[in-house]
Amino acid sequence: MSRHLLVFILLVFTYNVSCITIDLESAQAVRNVSSKFVGVTLDSGLIVQRWKTFNLTSQKVLTLAKGISPSYLRIGGTACDRLVFNRTNDHAYHPLTVADWDNLNHFVMNAGWDLIFDFNLFLRKNGNWDPSNAIELLEYTVKQGYKPAGYELGNEPNRFPSANAISEKQLAKDFAALKNIVSSSGVPPFLTIGPDTAGMTPDYVENFLEAGGGDVVDVVTVHQYYTNGQKATLKDFTDRKLLDKFIPEVDSFVKTCNEKAPNKQCWLGETSSCYHGGAQNISDRYVAGFLWLDKLGLSALHGLQTVLRQEFYSGNYGLIDINLNPNPDYWLTLIYKRLVGSPVFDVTQTTDPNVRVYAHCTNVSSSIGYKPGSITVYLYKPGSITVYYILQYYRL
Repeated sequence: MSRHLLVFILLVFTYNVSCITIDLESAQAVRNVSSKFVGVTLDSGLIVQRWKTFNLTSQKVLTLAKGISPSYLRIGGTACDRLVFNRTNDHAYHPLTVADWDNLNHFVMNAGWDLIFDFNLFLRKNGNWDPSNAIELLEYTVKQGYKPAGYELGNEPNRFPSANAISEKQLAKDFAALKNIVSSSGVPPFLTIGPDTAGMTPDYVENFLEAGGGDVVDVVTVHQYYTNGQKATLKDFTDRKLLDKFIPEVDSFVKTCNEKAPNKQCWLGETSSCYHGGAQNISDRYVAGFLWLDKLGLSALHGLQTVLRQEFYSGNYGLIDINLNPNPDYWLTLIYKRLVGSPVFDVTQTTDPNVRVYAHCTNVSSSIGYKPGSITVYLYKPGSITVYYILQYYRL
């Protein structure tokens, strides 16, 4: 007869903890996620600002990056549509220098990450995307032997100003051009990723996929934030109603992906607690872990394959701060990646309907050394307590 051991890996005591019963024996595996389910972003605005205090050659930054590998690193954001490669004298746009590109690629290789780069969609000719600058970057990439994992085109096209508006049909055509020029460049296998809409907007995504985008992209992406960081309050970060808004959004997005782009991956291509850089003195504190942990649990359970956290550095929601020190969500991300693996289980508990519970097979490939058969459970109770738990369960 097998015996079972339940070990508390992370536990912070508080004054109001419910005793609940979790049925793991009858839990069903419903999804699979990869080791790169959790990834990160760096905003293209950092390049415009000449990287601020972020240092791609810093041993400290590299050590923190290695801690959450393997991971995708997306270079995107609003400023991506203002970047050009190796044109320091083009005053209409901001330069992505050869040194920038070299440092980025060396950084991801040393960290054990995979690079995703978002090309400038505003470079246009006769109404179509002009790929000439992208071709220049791709030729250099091949020459140097760099191997980015994926390419995007434009950021949040559903919110472009009217002067730069691009229809879903035209965007699908532009993505087809992107895939063609990357395929022709001789780079190693890559992912075509998009359309990276602002919000989980079903109409724009559906129209893009129906117009041909569904045949072109390998990964369908949207962005999601809970609320405005300039108006968010501490209470928002444990508000069950706010958390629950994500459920119909992700279900609608996944449904659209499955119907209009079957067998393609569905990602959150950029996401965090609050837009506008996060909430000051909240998004970088322990309480932000409630939103982050719940989003990871729901995303895995409801069919997303990857979640890219905005962002590794910068803003109030950065995993590391302006002094390159880790914020609480960095440590939560590190623990999650060390312990949480695949498949994903649908678990139930009937003791307290307010407690949210998620479970996966443990990541047995991590350095911690857990054995096959281990299960990682993470749970918390929004609103009334100030603690979340990550637990281990395995057969002896």
